Amino acid sequence: MRVAAPIANFRATLRATTTVLALIGLAGCLDLKTVPDACTVSVAPATLTIPVNGSSAIVGTAFDCSGNSIRNKKISYSSSNTSVATVTTEGNVIAVAVGSAMISAVANDKTASVPVTVTPEAAATVTITPSTLTLRRTNTRDLSATARNSQNLIITGRTFRWSSSNSSVVAVDQNGRVTALAAGNVVVTAESDQTVGSASIIVTEIPIGSCSLSPASSKVTVTQSVQPTLVLRDTANNVIPTQGRPIVWTSSNEIVATVSSSGLATTRRAGTATITASPQENAQVTCATSIVAVDPRIVQTVIQQRTGSLRIGIPRGFTAVLLDSTNTQVPAGRITNWSTNTPTVINVTQAGIVTGLTLGTARVIATAEGVADTVTLSVTNVPVASVVVSPLQITMQEGQTRQLSVVVTDSTGREVTDRPIEWITGDPTKATVSATGLVSAIAAGNVSVGATSEGRVGQSSVIIQQTPADTIVVAGTFSVARGSNSAFAITLLDSRGNILRNRNVVVTSDTPGVAVGTANAQSTLVSVSGFAAGTATFTLQVVNNNNQNEGKASRVVVTVPASPAAPRTPPDAP
Repeated sequence: MRVAAPIANFRATLRATTTVLALIGLAGCLDLKTVPDACTVSVAPATLTIPVNGSSAIVGTAFDCSGNSIRNKKISYSSSNTSVATVTTEGNVIAVAVGSAMISAVANDKTASVPVTVTPEAAATVTITPSTLTLRRTNTRDLSATARNSQNLIITGRTFRWSSSNSSVVAVDQNGRVTALAAGNVVVTAESDQTVGSASIIVTEIPIGSCSLSPASSKVTVTQSVQPTLVLRDTANNVIPTQGRPIVWTSSNEIVATVSSSGLATTRRAGTATITASPQENAQVTCATSIVAVDPRIVQTVIQQRTGSLRIGIPRGFTAVLLDSTNTQVPAGRITNWSTNTPTVINVTQAGIVTGLTLGTARVIATAEGVADTVTLSVTNVPVASVVVSPLQITMQEGQTRQLSVVVTDSTGREVTDRPIEWITGDPTKATVSATGLVSAIAAGNVSVGATSEGRVGQSSVIIQQTPADTIVVAGTFSVARGSNSAFAITLLDSRGNILRNRNVVVTSDTPGVAVGTANAQSTLVSVSGFAAGTATFTLQVVNNNNQNEGKASRVVVTVPASPAAPRTPPDAP
């Protein structure tokens, strides 16, 4: 093992030496070759954007006329504007000032260029001066901001975006001027290139030196309220805002008047009370106003509901307001009496509930401590809401009658029977209706019959069918002269013996050469025409609209006498 290790090291050294000699020989051979001229040159990247004092490398490449890159080709670099950007012999571009420049790569007079844009230098830190500040409310102060680069050098010409963490306490404009608005602590920041600097600001209140309340005294009726006006002044006697200054309000006699946290004093009974205000931050500063409360006297009674009408049977509540000499509402506890001078038209309770009894005009009177008010009202019916006719549909035969009924409901849902009702028919040629709703069927068909009240309408659909014919009443025999026309009467009856008209009656003659007949449209006559001497039997049959026989047929024997013989001439008398 001790002999093998040196041998192995020797072999490794020999291989390494051989490799180095081979590379040296190859390099010598390459140096002997001639570098071709460049046909074109390219540069990468195509564009550059660098901040001031920043740098970035570009790479120029030369190509022969076959488009192959040329190794070891010398590339020269230059800048079109060295005041904006410079470039080293190795292609390292250095930004000098904000602006634009062209960096060129040249080989054998072949050139390629890259546009370079130099932007402002990015801020590494932002500081605000002063960094801490204490202001009194309403004061202003200008802050300044400074941006520095990564080498801690000041960057000039920068614009900062200013903001406040609580603009209701401290406001800041875009020039760095801060205004103290309310007591509190705030952080104000200035930002550039997403780098932020901050300053801590403390706002204190303006000290209160004195206060005053106006009016100095007030005289009001019991239950009225007074809101004194508070004025605060600083130690220099300047008026300062009260907003944000807690004030302690007290009353010297809460039986007479109480005071709220906002200074609203409300009287409770007759007497005198002093209302005092004291700033919480300086209890030694106080101011006061005197309030005298007196009992109110009623000088006016006003019924609130001045217009409108009453519906019969529907109660309506009325209220009255009592006013004192200052036109202020008198507090509750006074008695108001309600009455009317038309008790037959309306009823009035002592609670002011008024109910209409009959149609007409009535007066409501409210009286308190001898002071009265009155309102005149009209009493009307509750309007009709619906009219319903029943039954909604009926089927009748000609000549029949049918009674319809009607229900009228007012807007309260109550059935009323005192409203005028008018009955109407859609087609009086088919059916009529009486003033009480009795429908009489006249002719077959459909007709609408309705009832109306106060503009509301209810309807019933009436279907009228023809009454079937039962018999045809006619004389058993009839004669007509040959060659002449005549007629005989017929009567159509239903099964109850009622006369029917306007039916289709078909007349058939068994010997039409002797005589034929035709019934008229009213079904009251049959016209007969005689043609030859003899007898013919007429069959009379009612046919309905479906061309079906209806009822029983009747027969009439018609005789056509022969023409009378010419009178003979008597023989000559002797």
